[in-house]
Amino acid sequence: MGLKAEGSSLRADIESQISARQALSKKLHVVNQKVRRIPDRLETAATKASAKAKDEITHLFSFTLKEKGVVPDSTRDMIADLVALDGVRPSKVVGVLKRIAAKLGIAVSGDASDRTVRRIVKEGGIAAQMQFVEAVGTSKGVTASSDGTTHKNINLESRRATVINQDDSKQTFFLGIGMAINHTSEKQLEGWEELIEAAYQIYRSSPRCQTADDARDFWLKVTGWHSDHAEDQKKLFRLVAAMKTRLERERRGERTLAQMAPAQWADILFNVSQAAVAEAGGVTAWEQLEDVDRLDRHVAAFTAFTRELGEEEFSKLTPEEKQSIDLFIWGGCCMHKNLNVFKGDLTLTSPPMQEWWVDNGHTGPLKMFNRDNAAAATLGAGTDAAARAEDRTVGGAIKVSSLAGAIFRHKDRKRGQQDTLRYFWDYETGLNICFPDTSNTRFQSHAGACEIITVNMELLLQFLVYVRENKGSRTLNHMELNVQRGLSCWATRHEFVVISLLNQCVDVPYMLEVRGPLRAEDNLLRLGPLHKKVRAHLEKIAANPEIITGADASFEASTLDGKMWQHPEVVYAARARIAEWNLEHVDALIVAYCKGALLAWDRFDTEWRADGPIASLSQENIERAWLEVTNDGNESELGIYRGAAKSAPNMSLEFHSAMRMYKANKTSTFQSTLDPQTRQAIRVHVRTEDASGASRQNKHAQVVHMKAVADMNTKRDDDKKERAEKVKDILAKVIPISSVQELDAAAKTNRGAAGYLTIAALDLQLDWHIANAVQEVNLDETSASGIPKAKSGPKGRGNRDNRCEYLRDAISKRGDILERAGAGLCSIVVEPAPVLLIPAQIGGAQDGYDSEPEYYARQR
Repeated sequence: MGLKAEGSSLRADIESQISARQALSKKLHVVNQKVRRIPDRLETAATKASAKAKDEITHLFSFTLKEKGVVPDSTRDMIADLVALDGVRPSKVVGVLKRIAAKLGIAVSGDASDRTVRRIVKEGGIAAQMQFVEAVGTSKGVTASSDGTTHKNINLESRRATVINQDDSKQTFFLGIGMAINHTSEKQLEGWEELIEAAYQIYRSSPRCQTADDARDFWLKVTGWHSDHAEDQKKLFRLVAAMKTRLERERRGERTLAQMAPAQWADILFNVSQAAVAEAGGVTAWEQLEDVDRLDRHVAAFTAFTRELGEEEFSKLTPEEKQSIDLFIWGGCCMHKNLNVFKGDLTLTSPPMQEWWVDNGHTGPLKMFNRDNAAAATLGAGTDAAARAEDRTVGGAIKVSSLAGAIFRHKDRKRGQQDTLRYFWDYETGLNICFPDTSNTRFQSHAGACEIITVNMELLLQFLVYVRENKGSRTLNHMELNVQRGLSCWATRHEFVVISLLNQCVDVPYMLEVRGPLRAEDNLLRLGPLHKKVRAHLEKIAANPEIITGADASFEASTLDGKMWQHPEVVYAARARIAEWNLEHVDALIVAYCKGALLAWDRFDTEWRADGPIASLSQENIERAWLEVTNDGNESELGIYRGAAKSAPNMSLEFHSAMRMYKANKTSTFQSTLDPQTRQAIRVHVRTEDASGASRQNKHAQVVHMKAVADMNTKRDDDKKERAEKVKDILAKVIPISSVQELDAAAKTNRGAAGYLTIAALDLQLDWHIANAVQEVNLDETSASGIPKAKSGPKGRGNRDNRCEYLRDAISKRGDILERAGAGLCSIVVEPAPVLLIPAQIGGAQDGYDSEPEYYARQR
């Protein structure tokens, strides 16, 4: 037993050891297999790591324009920045991206069409409008400005607004350029209303909107209006002021209604309904109206009621509260103020310096006849044509500088002597000088031209000699000859010197105070003291011109700001020219200029008068109504558009406005903060707007207006012809009173008796004489000279006795002329000149202008 048990135990141990050895063998095999697989696993891991790194590197060095067929927001922002901020053309954006990326080792996949790029830029314009609405919502005041021009006979309006924040910081927003069918104040207001309404609708329809603000909130926050001094702009200000008052009273009335008890509403609605029915003409007339008309009348009646209620509540406020609520100030551009004063002194029909020559019996500047007028004045001396040429032709420094600009800086860069003159100046003086651009609208260009002429007179005359000698004909053309004569004219040289000195001593320091880098004040409303200073300085110069003409006169005494002249060489040269050219009348002309400037300033500094609106403003309201000192922003935007339209003539006005708004308003940062839902809403809006054909509709509106004006003018001409024919028929039946004796006898006839001359009968006689007037050859007066037009009142033909006197004079003149002609003492001509008995009164002003210069000449 013991041996058997021991054998069993030994067998079990052996089996256990065998099992353990087998297990160890398996483990060893597994380990060996793992060890054997380590190189493969390392290779696999390295391959995966390499592939992953390659993918990451590929991702880092690759760029996809679209994700699932859509350009992502970050890429859209980059495209908008490239186009609007960096000036890359939409059709070149993708190419520029790929070219730059290729140089950086980045592969760009995908593409974006030209239409997509343009829509992305338009999205930036929509974001700019939302940015503006948000800024207005948190502001304490908004001031607006605008300016207009024509481009290819289309009226364009540029608009800007400055938002005054609660901390008195300011942000100016460009609101785009709009197309208008005409430049009337009413159309300008309509354009503003459409612009603001569209901006608020965009914002209110976006997920970002968290307020109930509407377009009325903008108008209620408008505290100032900035423009030039044209009458249409002042009328626009009055229209906006009236609209702001109306909207404020309506909003105040609505707030009052909201605080009323429900029981009061029943009475209010009943009274409003009664008022609407009464306005329609009673119950019977009301029942005949369409439902839409009834609703419109209900709304109008309710609005009128809220306005009256608001007016009632407004009347309960203190004067200070009323002023704060109705705060709305107009300010004129200081650049235009100075420009208008300069034009008033030098380019009016009778400018002060021109009048001085006549009043003091001196020969004035040579007149610069054009080719046709020169021929009329020379070959037809003593004729009406010569007299007309003389009357219509002017001379002087401004005229000569304009002609010089047309030669030395021609508006057509392919013509003129601009480059030749620059090379000549560089050769002679070492200075590369460009002659001022007097051919275009450039501020202070004519004064700058006078300065260059004063300093470089001999060089310019020598240059004209070289121009002449380089021609095959060895002769100057008519304009060049005019400039040569003008530069050599003694009287014109007086004006060159006067303008140069006053520009350096008054105009340039004024503009540096207004918009220079070191200006003391940037709020137009605070510039009253500066304009008083301008007046005082002009008076000081007028009292003692030697403070600017004297050889030892200092800049401290001569300049408006007491600082060194901007171009001292001009002042020193002008003073030297006085003695060199023996300009004995310079002081007197400076006095005339300053007195004329003071009269002109009476019209252009009205904002700061003691009884004006600015004088009564508190410091808080002055800051709330902060106005830019110049309207340069709008003028610049219009100029930028004209330049852009030349390089991209097919670019739409809407695209240009969106691009400029995105850049000027710094919308890139704002747009990057918009959530995806808002960005999607903006994309939808742009696509909807593109599909609507709004741009095409605006162009069609221009055509419709053009046709309407043409039809109106055609009808006006037809009516005029019809009236003329009627007048001709009436006058043909008139039996003229042949002698003064016959007239005296008829004039003594009692009222109501046969043969009594009524006013109508006298008018017929007078009109007959006008239509059948006789005139001696070589004499200006006719037998009907002196007969006024057929108007009633003191400005017309006066009363019955006055008409009799006019008729007696006409009969006498006609008889004398015919008697002399019958005796062979003179020759006569008969020139029918039919006059309407009653002048046509056709309502409405004509909106069109023949040219942009004509428009501005008529407006300012």
